[in-house]
Amino acid sequence: MKFLYFDEGACSEIISERVFQSPEFELGKLLISVLRGTTPKARLTFRCVATSAADGVFVLTPEKGVQNYIVIDLEEAKDLFQLDDSGLLLSIQKTFRFATKCWGGLKPSVNERILTNNKGIVFPYPIGMQTALRVCIDRNPDAKRRVSRDTKKALLLYKFSDNEGIGVAEEPRLTNFRKAWENRSEGYALAAQQLQDLVNLTGNGSTSLAVTELRGANKPRLVEAGLEGWISVLTNSQLAFVNSSLTVPHRIEGPAGTGKTLCLVLKALKTLKDASTAHIPHQLLFIAHSEPTRRTIENLFAMNGGEDFINADFEVLAKPQSIKVTTLQGLCAHLLKREISDSELVDRDAYESKLIQRLYAIEGVENALRDEYESHLPFLSESFRKFLTETEKWAIAEMLQHEISVQIKGRADQDLNKYKKLDRLKIGFPVENDGDKTFSFLMYQKYQGELEAAAQFDTDDVVLSAISQLNTPIWRRRRAREGFSSIFIDETHLFNLNELSVFHRLTKSELQQPIAYSVDRSQALGDRGWTDLSFEAAFDPSGTLGQSDPTRIRSVFRCSPEIVDLAFSVTSSGATLFTNFHNPLTASVSAFTAEEERKSRTPAYLSFASDDAMLEGAFDRADVLAREMGVLKADVAVIVFGDDLFARCQEFAKANRKPIEVVKSRGDLDAVTRAKNSGRFVLTAPEFVGGLEFAGVVLVGVDGGRVPPNGSGLEFEPSQNFLNYAAHQRLYVAITRARFRVEILGNMARGMSDILRSSVSAGLLDANASAA
Repeated sequence: MKFLYFDEGACSEIISERVFQSPEFELGKLLISVLRGTTPKARLTFRCVATSAADGVFVLTPEKGVQNYIVIDLEEAKDLFQLDDSGLLLSIQKTFRFATKCWGGLKPSVNERILTNNKGIVFPYPIGMQTALRVCIDRNPDAKRRVSRDTKKALLLYKFSDNEGIGVAEEPRLTNFRKAWENRSEGYALAAQQLQDLVNLTGNGSTSLAVTELRGANKPRLVEAGLEGWISVLTNSQLAFVNSSLTVPHRIEGPAGTGKTLCLVLKALKTLKDASTAHIPHQLLFIAHSEPTRRTIENLFAMNGGEDFINADFEVLAKPQSIKVTTLQGLCAHLLKREISDSELVDRDAYESKLIQRLYAIEGVENALRDEYESHLPFLSESFRKFLTETEKWAIAEMLQHEISVQIKGRADQDLNKYKKLDRLKIGFPVENDGDKTFSFLMYQKYQGELEAAAQFDTDDVVLSAISQLNTPIWRRRRAREGFSSIFIDETHLFNLNELSVFHRLTKSELQQPIAYSVDRSQALGDRGWTDLSFEAAFDPSGTLGQSDPTRIRSVFRCSPEIVDLAFSVTSSGATLFTNFHNPLTASVSAFTAEEERKSRTPAYLSFASDDAMLEGAFDRADVLAREMGVLKADVAVIVFGDDLFARCQEFAKANRKPIEVVKSRGDLDAVTRAKNSGRFVLTAPEFVGGLEFAGVVLVGVDGGRVPPNGSGLEFEPSQNFLNYAAHQRLYVAITRARFRVEILGNMARGMSDILRSSVSAGLLDANASAA
């Protein structure tokens, strides 16, 4: 095989259908096999076929007749086919989008160039990936010979390389292009016959492709498709996860916007429906991280045909097949219902609970430094002393809260001797010796004392108490009857080791752990030390079940390619910090069609003269974005960075009578729905925006000294590293909430945040945008 010939209709079909955007779809794999020549004869859609002729493959839409076309010279551009399947498909998609613009007389995009010699250059990969690989295209090949014999516009992909070659003087070899051009009549005849044969064979010629359900101006997703409806539009990896039997812990992992929660819901529904069909009792437990997320997931079950399975309480015998959707706090409160009341919980919502815990942590830090620092000073390392004296108290408290959750309670069971034996977190409390850990433990005890004085229990206290209830002869006897047949956990990355240690005790048998859980480790605040082995140990502490079954999703459905590239640049900019930071975007691909890409824009950075001007500009920009995209005000979220600025923004909105709905709980879809129904803006902070999605987002206060926080009192490296880590994570979460548009606002006096500078230099963020 020496060439590939695609006509304009075929290019349009390939860039318009979601199933051709990723090799995770079956038809995406089919297209790759056509490109590589392993399947030279195939039907791609009901009007587009591939056929073999004259040492090449023609991919055509014969019913439209001879059209504009692009030829790929396989001998000259052989390096293109050395890419893996995702890279090859990405490059072809970018090339066909460029070709469509050339034929339509449209301007090139930011990753495309038109040279003075009429050649075209396409950079398929984000520049932040440190690659200069490019597709080289002749925009009028063999012009003299074709001028009187060919009325169609032709393109020739003649080179794929990471160097410029000889520049504008470069001339492609035309042997294979001429062969393709001269034999296209034969190609069209064969394609038309092939398509007719397929019509006769099927009797209607209407479908080898049931994929257009996901297309539409304002409904990119079918949240009410039901299990059967969703099956037809899932990727291969998603479908394999949904259909696989749950005998060992099964992890579904991927970046934001890949459909992890949906896949968990569908897998749970299929599990229950299979059990119902087989008349097998099955009690399923589904754990959400927060109360708003719990309500959203419960609604998702109801809308997709699972309403009859939903159990209002924990009575496992209420229905033969049932599902209980709850938070970890709600589960533990149920297990401890005779020992703890709701008033003793810090908060039933996990996220709200952790915010209140931070207030107790500040009290613990201040009390320990005031009462105990001088007596422990001789035993502290020099670096830890510097940390305690040069870091602001709120930053120490945030890091202490993390240390308590992950280390002291999460791994050491609140035992000082066990804590001293643990390795320190790479991004966390800078404890160097036993003296440092002793003083850290003392701060923890002060924090615990504040809890006891308030007669409350934090999340870890409740979980550890619940675990003790599950480690008794009574529960072991009742487990087979009262345990759950399967357990599903959403956003596992937000739980610590203690919290995850509950679930393997709740299954009906300790010999099987039918647990499915979703993970995006880059959304977890700070260094939690999560690895494949640590997840396996949490759900199989005995190590007797064998290796768990992971599914990794690469296709990002929520975000445009421009937003994926910006998010990749943000996570990559912290590479020197994140020695154990999992960056799921390195292998991700956007599943956006060309139609969806047209709604998108390069993310922009806007500077304002003052914070007041920036807050006013935030609502103005949200209004402009809503008008430009033709969506409701509530479809553009205003996300404010920094507690002080978030409070000021709420006051500004109230004083200026801006219609707002404030989201103060993670994943609060009910608040977003209220905003849509009342025509209000959605105002929130990065801590609360996880689990939601919008057409666009306006990020406010992403500037120097605020993201990440620094300046007076924050020069000490470990504390600054932790805050940098947290800032990258929050910015990643906020950016990936948007489908089409991202605008970032900053104070001109503060300057741009360092996190964004690499994005600007790579052309992924437009710093010259106008707020007008």
